[in-house]
Amino acid sequence: MDNRKKLALIPAYMPDEALIEITKELHNRDFTVIVIDDGSQSEYDKVFNKAEEFAKVIRCKKNKGKGNALKKGLRFIKASYAFPYTVVTVDADGQHRIKDVINVFNYAAKYPGDVVIGCRNLEKDDPIKSRIGNSITNFLYKVTTGARLNDTQTGLRAFSDSSIDIAINAKGSRYEYEINMLLDFTKAIKVREIPIETVYIDNNRSTHFRPFKDSAIIYSQFFTNKLNKKKE
Repeated sequence: MDNRKKLALIPAYMPDEALIEITKELHNRDFTVIVIDDGSQSEYDKVFNKAEEFAKVIRCKKNKGKGNALKKGLRFIKASYAFPYTVVTVDADGQHRIKDVINVFNYAAKYPGDVVIGCRNLEKDDPIKSRIGNSITNFLYKVTTGARLNDTQTGLRAFSDSSIDIAINAKGSRYEYEINMLLDFTKAIKVREIPIETVYIDNNRSTHFRPFKDSAIIYSQFFTNKLNKKKE
């Protein structure tokens, strides 16, 4: 493993104090942490101000979606840091254990030409909408690409500087961006997955995901991708 810089990118919209703890723990483990405030209201300034003790916080004036926040962070990383580095994307709500973030990063640093995703094992006790949604996207991913992944909706992903342009150029500004990023990665490089702990905070009530609207947009990306593939 080369001596590559450890970068953690966290998109955040109306976060609670879990964000502070995440940034602090990652900072203490030698990560350079970049937080993107995706247009949160002023009442959340106190959380971001505290997180700023441990991270670089970039503020967006308006909420434009998780995908837009991730791309803003990736463009900042590309412009600000010299090679080599590995980027790991982390959710702001505490659903990703720090040990899993480190494991995913280390695995990606070991294989800098690949992307590594943290794979949850969703079981019957997990929220039903999460299990159903992930099962559908897993199926559509397999039909579209011919490859199989166990958790296409995970937000815990790591990749090196050599792949950052793939992520930046993926289409979408909200949750559909993460699927398009994964599809684009699959076309270009190897996708690896390692198991991570499945964590839901308060039965996932803090999520900003809109089950019907956002799911429909996500599923449509597979059909668009399939049509584009046929045209090639």
